[in-house]
Amino acid sequence: MSTSNSLQTDPNVDSVIVAWLEAVQRGDDSNREDFVRRYPHLESQLRQFFASYDSRQAKAPQPPSTRPDDPLTVPPDKESTILAAGDSVTTSNCYRELRHFRSGGLGTLYRGFDDSLHRETIVKFLGDKAVDDPTLVAQFQIEAEITGKLDHPGVVPVYGVGENWNGRPFYVMQLVKGQELTEAIREFHASEPWPPFHPHKRKSLLMLIEHLVDACNTVAYAHDVGIVHCDIKPANIMIGKYGETFVLDWGLAAAFERTTTFANPETSMRPRSATGSTSSGKRGGTFGYISPEQLSVNQLITPKSDVYSLGATLYHILTGAPPFNGRDPDVEAKIQAGQFVAPRTCLRRVPRALEAICLKAMSLQPYQRYATAKHLATDLNNWLRDEEVDAAPDQIVHRLARFARRHRALSAVAVVATLVVTFAIGLTARYRELAAIDKQQAQLEERLRLRSDAILTGALDTFEDLCRPLANGEMSNLAVFRPIADKIQQFTTQYLDDLEKHPTEHDRIHTGRVYELRATVGCVLSSDTTAALEYYKLAKASYEAVSRDEPGAEARAARLAHLNLSRGRLLTARKDFEEAGHVLAEAAAAIEKLCAQAPNDNGLLRELAEVNHCLGEVDLYWQKPGSVRYQRLRDSQRYFERSRDLRTMLIARSQGAELDHYNRDLARSYGYLGDLLLDQGEITQAEDNYVQSKNLRERLYKSNPKDPEHRFQYARGLGNFGTLELDFKGDLAHAIDVVQQALEIQSKLVADFEEVPTFRSDLGYYQNVLAELYLLESANHPEYVALCRQTVKAAEKTYSDLYKSSGQSSNPQGLQGLARSLVTRAALQQLESSAGAPQPANESAEVLAKRAESYLLQSTGEPLLRSADLVTLAFARSLQGEPEAALETLQNAVNSGENGYYRFERHRTVALKAVADHPQLGAELNALCESQRKSLPSE
Repeated sequence: MSTSNSLQTDPNVDSVIVAWLEAVQRGDDSNREDFVRRYPHLESQLRQFFASYDSRQAKAPQPPSTRPDDPLTVPPDKESTILAAGDSVTTSNCYRELRHFRSGGLGTLYRGFDDSLHRETIVKFLGDKAVDDPTLVAQFQIEAEITGKLDHPGVVPVYGVGENWNGRPFYVMQLVKGQELTEAIREFHASEPWPPFHPHKRKSLLMLIEHLVDACNTVAYAHDVGIVHCDIKPANIMIGKYGETFVLDWGLAAAFERTTTFANPETSMRPRSATGSTSSGKRGGTFGYISPEQLSVNQLITPKSDVYSLGATLYHILTGAPPFNGRDPDVEAKIQAGQFVAPRTCLRRVPRALEAICLKAMSLQPYQRYATAKHLATDLNNWLRDEEVDAAPDQIVHRLARFARRHRALSAVAVVATLVVTFAIGLTARYRELAAIDKQQAQLEERLRLRSDAILTGALDTFEDLCRPLANGEMSNLAVFRPIADKIQQFTTQYLDDLEKHPTEHDRIHTGRVYELRATVGCVLSSDTTAALEYYKLAKASYEAVSRDEPGAEARAARLAHLNLSRGRLLTARKDFEEAGHVLAEAAAAIEKLCAQAPNDNGLLRELAEVNHCLGEVDLYWQKPGSVRYQRLRDSQRYFERSRDLRTMLIARSQGAELDHYNRDLARSYGYLGDLLLDQGEITQAEDNYVQSKNLRERLYKSNPKDPEHRFQYARGLGNFGTLELDFKGDLAHAIDVVQQALEIQSKLVADFEEVPTFRSDLGYYQNVLAELYLLESANHPEYVALCRQTVKAAEKTYSDLYKSSGQSSNPQGLQGLARSLVTRAALQQLESSAGAPQPANESAEVLAKRAESYLLQSTGEPLLRSADLVTLAFARSLQGEPEAALETLQNAVNSGENGYYRFERHRTVALKAVADHPQLGAELNALCESQRKSLPSE
């Protein structure tokens, strides 16, 4: 007789029975005694099967007909089913050509063929050693049920479950073709060099980490449905042929007691096969990867046990070996004591951040590990994206290195500048030394002077390029720029010290530029604007002392114009608008003259656009005695339009990296023009400018989404539409949408650059606007009440932290933002109180509004408050039950240029309710709102 090719040297009873049935199906000689003699150790089981088979065959109807090539025909009686697919064991879908595939902890896997769907599958039988142990049988059933219910791409699908002829359970799974993570790690460590020195090896490391991230996400899903794997290790992570990642062998999986961390994400999955809790007690696992609590009967097994095993798997990836040797006689004691060698001790080339992630995940105490497998995956992803990881927060040197990797061009300039300046300083010092030794060597001195002059000019040009965003007030608080500013400060100090020792007549231009640099970086390092102004005065004196006969005289006018532009910007920031206007006007006249002489000089054209922009800001903010507000806005608009036109011209004649700079400048022009037109009630034109500004900012943001300035400006471009809709157009749904987008961008920006007050200030602004929008829309959407409360409390914290960190006197905007947050919360309290909800005494609407008023008046006197802050003050006074004072303050805000018909109209039932309900003042409020409405453009 012939037997199946699938038989092994020492087959089990299932394989022998399948072979016998295949022989019957083929019509071969199937003498049972031959099988019994061939496999004497299975005699009793085979005879038991033959007897049962004959009994069932006698009762069962015969199949209609079979062909020699038909697959194995399964007897219709459910207890005679050998292998079945689907939930019912009575199905006729059969599997044949079973071949031993691998052995697991609870069972043996066979590779088979599904005739019904013509595909290969894996059939897992309960192992021989486990079949007589009720606990292990139950665990096998739990494994089948859990694997079948876990609906995730990282879990191998289960096709069916059943029992064989003698009651041995099995289940059928998808066949995954690929390699175990263990094998991939072995290949990675098989040859040198190890990363990060070799690009191919580094790529392989990144791929291994990506697969581990996928495994973390799969395990995180299981945790969310209430299941702990309990045996995570590289051998149970399979890498598919096309890059898929699967977590295998859920044979030790257990349900766990849900906590607040895993309270609601998914419906709990508690297997029906399981009885009682499986979250405590000593459990199985693999010694190289098992968590300490799994070895103790007194500790709960929680998702953090899997986090530990995932960390141990990361350890294996990094070092090529598990953290513990399972064959050590004292391995359990070492695991429970956390005695393993750190990855970088094993292999110095392991990246520090990955070691930190590994050590955090493998912390001895569960509370010190990552809160969830998802958090571990996030930290690994942060490392893959070259971002800061939670396990190893960046120091300044790391952030600077990361900035250098992302901004290679700027970093290269900085490095070159540092080298050039270092060389220049050394060469200059050498020149002074030689000149002092022998004053007669005039020729040598002149040659050295000219060479030193050329090098120093190049260094100063480079440093000025680096300082451009700092001089413009852009990103000046980014910590990543502080080392650059510090390096420039060191250079200027050394230069000026050397100048005092060896004064020369022909270095005046260089000296003036050094003073300018010192003023710019001084504002970055110490925020000392008074000292900066003094340095600008010294620079001006140096430039004006240059005679027409001296070297560099041709640069004198350009340097003076540039200096006045820098001074004007600083004076505007200090709100010294009168002097700023005079200085900037002088700069504009000089630059106009220079542009007429060199019309193709893009650098001069850019400065002309910037000086016009700055003049527009002065006219916008400077309330000259006796000046008419409308005329001031018109003058300001002309400057901004001139700046816009010049920047548009620059874009038309530029390309490459400079084009991004000009587009960013143009976006600022459109944004300011939008604000101006909004103040003048020209809503349609304002919206057009906002659209232009947002489109430019969005394009820059998408071209480089990691650039902090692009992210910051794009958020502002979106935020403009929130104010536009809130005050002038009334589409609050659109306003909520765009402000939510701005808030999301700004939140990530603040998380990346906590040291920048401007970023946090804008974050608080978006939170305040969004909270007020939620408040005003809560009548139509009751669910917005909770969102309003959550958002306004976030705004309070943002402004409170900003105010405390930056100093009470240096940041009135912090107090003003905090006041707006309190007013919104007070209005929310009032609404809830009117609906019958109790108010705590120390958090009532009146108490919150009074606190808001004190913050506003503390930030600056009432006459100096901006119109927007006057509106906040009016709301606060109304919420305190002072309608007369509230209406007067609101009228002052309107007289100062505030125009917010839709906002005021909606607040008649919210913050301005006390005014609206007053019999006389209500009519005056109606008249005020009506005058605001008439200023809006007709549809």
